[in-house]
Amino acid sequence: MRILANKTNLYNNLDFLQQSTEEENNLEGVGFNVAITKDNQFVIFSPVSDNQTTIQTITSKNLNELEHLDLLTLKDTLDFYQNKKSKLKIFLNLLPSTIPITSEKSLLALKGINENYAKNLLDIIRSYQTLNLYLGSVNASLIELLKVQNISWKTGIVLFGGNMNYIDVDFYVFGTGLLSEEIFNQQLELKKEVILYLGTASDLSTTYEFFKGEKSTALAHSIFDQIMFLNDYPDLFLKIFSN
Repeated sequence: MRILANKTNLYNNLDFLQQSTEEENNLEGVGFNVAITKDNQFVIFSPVSDNQTTIQTITSKNLNELEHLDLLTLKDTLDFYQNKKSKLKIFLNLLPSTIPITSEKSLLALKGINENYAKNLLDIIRSYQTLNLYLGSVNASLIELLKVQNISWKTGIVLFGGNMNYIDVDFYVFGTGLLSEEIFNQQLELKKEVILYLGTASDLSTTYEFFKGEKSTALAHSIFDQIMFLNDYPDLFLKIFSN
């Protein structure tokens, strides 16, 4: 099983990093949400309430105003894995903004936000060439900006719900609402990587029925070991799918 542990707990920063590098955890990688502060500092966050509210809080304040959230900086996180000489896949869910596109003015604003985010992100991550980074986002315009840069890491799109910005990238992250053995198999045959995100307990049940349940198909069984599972419950996932 190819498990990526998604950091969700607010206050287990150091423990999470240390435990993720322990071989007995059977992890292929880790996942982090990444937002940028008003003073252009990148932080790893777990939502206090929901992603949008948390991102809005982070982007409107300087880093020193957010100490109560016990945030990790992206630099400290990547330093940890580089010092450990880690071979884990590190999925960075890049979240520059939550502003809706309702006018030409808001479109131009988002364009500027994306350009600033991409520039400052690249300034940081170019120091971590030995790490196996996966740069993904629901924001297709941001990923397009990163694709044209001279980077060695993989880029991907997060697809779920109403977001179907299906551009050509190295990997795709699907929510369980988009479970499709045909789509997954098609991407795998195109040498794309597929990541399935499980963020709730019901996602675990849905995923088990799809891949292992009585109604699962031979194709679903065959692609199970090729898919990576970005998981808010990695220990429980391992226990359920090992039975």
